[in-house]
Amino acid sequence: MRSALAFLFLATLTNCSQKENSIKPQAQVLKRSEIATINYDSCKAVILLNKKSQQGRWTKISKQEKEKIFTSAVAETIIPAWIGTAWDFNGTSEKPQQGNIACGYFVTTILRDAGLSLARIKLAQCASEQMITSLVQSKYIQRFSQVKIEDFIQSIKGQGYGLYIVGLDNHTGFIYNDGKEIHFIHSTFIGTRNVQKENAATNWILEKSKYKVLGKISADEKVLDRWIN
Repeated sequence: MRSALAFLFLATLTNCSQKENSIKPQAQVLKRSEIATINYDSCKAVILLNKKSQQGRWTKISKQEKEKIFTSAVAETIIPAWIGTAWDFNGTSEKPQQGNIACGYFVTTILRDAGLSLARIKLAQCASEQMITSLVQSKYIQRFSQVKIEDFIQSIKGQGYGLYIVGLDNHTGFIYNDGKEIHFIHSTFIGTRNVQKENAATNWILEKSKYKVLGKISADEKVLDRWIN
């Protein structure tokens, strides 16, 4: 049974990681957006399968391992499909590479599709600080006022590997510390005006925001237990 499960997981993972141009439809020519949806559905299936395989051992593994499993599901499995999806202030798309998505909807849609139960629309329409405090316990939230970007980045480095939600003056997104680099992943309203994964230390929006709220969602044990169940 275990070997069968492992085989199914690997097969689904392979499908999830396929490049779009490697999919060769046999009966019809699929549009780029349709191919992206196929891959995205596979990615969500990988996460669900992995969660089921982890449930029996969840109480026995370390918090660090739980955090890594959750962070990988969000940052490495779900988010990549959205890179390049167009931004719009009123965007509410639920499918990558189709339509537009606003910054708040980007955050809540990603978390939902990674397997975390939440009020996607209600939280997306909240002020970013309210969204963060609704999702993350206060002990995992930090607030920064008028701090230099270098000090902000240093604080993230000090907290270590993991996934964070960041709320800014008029924006929100994810901070991903992969252990080597600090990334700002967001649906940006300037420049490319689409979903981007950028160097947090040199990001103009992060630097210019006078007020920052940072919630380390991957460190929150309540979030991790909600996610696995």
